[in-house]
Amino acid sequence: MTVKFFRLKPSNYLAVLLLVIHGGAIACLWVLPWPWWSKLLLALACLMSFIALFRQHVLLNNPRSVIEFWQQNGSHWQLRDNLAEIKPAKLADNSICTRYFVLLNFSYLNKQQPQHISVLVLSDSLHEQDFRRLRCQLRSIN
Repeated sequence: MTVKFFRLKPSNYLAVLLLVIHGGAIACLWVLPWPWWSKLLLALACLMSFIALFRQHVLLNNPRSVIEFWQQNGSHWQLRDNLAEIKPAKLADNSICTRYFVLLNFSYLNKQQPQHISVLVLSDSLHEQDFRRLRCQLRSIN
């Protein structure tokens, strides 16, 4: 069996989605009857959340960002982050596979404390053929 590597690329769809969600949250703050300083603090918190999520999931330049993954056997996978660390992980049963996106929930295998990580793969995060291959591969596991 050949190992099929999936290398993520920045997703324009996810960038727009994050911008709409965070921009909408900031817009909703201004209609609340709260003091201006509390609205400003919450708007800054939304902005910080947007920046952190954008760096980790869209630009993929956060050290914890998963940039490549592949299936070893069954539900055991390998994840490579930006620090070039390869971590073995087990695919959780609550992962979601649809036509437009795939949400992969993993549990790291060699950690003392259980650690979980989610990888959101939108249709533009992979080449079209790789996205189709990933969906087929996930259906064959179930």
